Amino acid sequence: MLQFIRNNAQFVIMCFAWVFCGMVNETLGVAAVALSVVMLKLKGMYKELILGLFFLLVMSDSRQSEALYAAQAKNIYIVLLSLFYFFDRKNFTGTNDYFKPFILFFIWSAAMLMQAPSVNFMNSAMKTLSYILLFTVVPAYFIKAFRELGESFIKEVIMLFCCILLIGIVMIPLFPNTVFLVGRFCGVYGNPNGIGIACTLLFMLVFISLKKFPGLLDQNETRIVYGLIILSTLLAVSRNTMMSIVIFLLFARFYEMGYLAGFAILVVALVAYELINQNIVAIVEALGLGHYLRAEAIEDGSGRLIAWRAAWKQIQSQFFLGRGFAYDEWYFYENRHWLSALGHQGGVHNSWLAIWMNTGLIGLILFAIGFIKTFVKAMLHSKLAFPVLFAVIFSASFEAWIMGSLNPFHIVLILILNFIINIDQFNADREEESVVPIS
Repeated sequence: MLQFIRNNAQFVIMCFAWVFCGMVNETLGVAAVALSVVMLKLKGMYKELILGLFFLLVMSDSRQSEALYAAQAKNIYIVLLSLFYFFDRKNFTGTNDYFKPFILFFIWSAAMLMQAPSVNFMNSAMKTLSYILLFTVVPAYFIKAFRELGESFIKEVIMLFCCILLIGIVMIPLFPNTVFLVGRFCGVYGNPNGIGIACTLLFMLVFISLKKFPGLLDQNETRIVYGLIILSTLLAVSRNTMMSIVIFLLFARFYEMGYLAGFAILVVALVAYELINQNIVAIVEALGLGHYLRAEAIEDGSGRLIAWRAAWKQIQSQFFLGRGFAYDEWYFYENRHWLSALGHQGGVHNSWLAIWMNTGLIGLILFAIGFIKTFVKAMLHSKLAFPVLFAVIFSASFEAWIMGSLNPFHIVLILILNFIINIDQFNADREEESVVPIS
């Protein structure tokens, strides 16, 4: 990580400048980000443009008032990236077709704006646009970085997120009230579940990267990276993260043996899950982990069942159509008082219910088609694609991060999938370029 900081000293200083300007004044913070993005583009620093977006999205997830600038700046950031992409296509070589399986979903989502509550229309329209841009523009920047930097780009991304995790851990003795929420570690993220999702995705990115490039990290770097992920997960007491990582590792092991073995373990896992689910509290207590894993909250899903029932009841009124992007956020905010009285905090806590609320059953089906098509395509390039799919389905069933466009989680999943799908072609192109013609 020290090498990352030394090699990217200007970028690190820029990020600290954003934070400082945002602490002084929200408008100043937004202006600093916008000016930096333009300057990075003029200098052709595309890697820094991507890393900057990652950093800003993490900052926008923070619950601290000093980070409010990031929530505004990220909208400007994605718009500027889109303008650079659409008006400077000569600098973006390679095929970017990540968005194609989702075109029908985008069209349907745009049509559902007609169903959005009037008070939420502008927010819904902006969320729809940002979601489309996330799928169409951001992968083009990933592809460009892959082609120019190869595996070193992936290492830079990994090190950036490790630095973010490390900052949160270092802040524990200095600012405990900032990095803990209700006794659980959240680091610089907004809540413990957020850092848990981040650790899940980072773990999978590191695991896949090391499979593709065994020499990407040396032994000490590997230990530090995995150590930070594990420590952050344990401090956050994220049951979702622990289970998602176990699912990923379990399926990764069996899919290495072949798809038949992978399918067999899927069947076994489904049966085992039902048995464990029926006896989870007794199992946790028997292991002596009742207090640590908050056994008293397991049966009601830490308030999630309340959210899921509320979402399902609301879905009945717009079963097939939905009410537009961000309707789930609007609905749960508008009803936060009576939901809080029942023991629920936050949103719907389920990506699939969120998509259903926003775009209806038709939208959910269209998204599922694009989602599965993308993973099937990735499966043709790596047997690790399906383990990622199973872990993501589990994780997204307890948090609505798949529905988010400009959160620090969905973009990492898109990075992982583009990495899997395109890495073979990138390696072939680089080998071809390295061949010196005989004169």
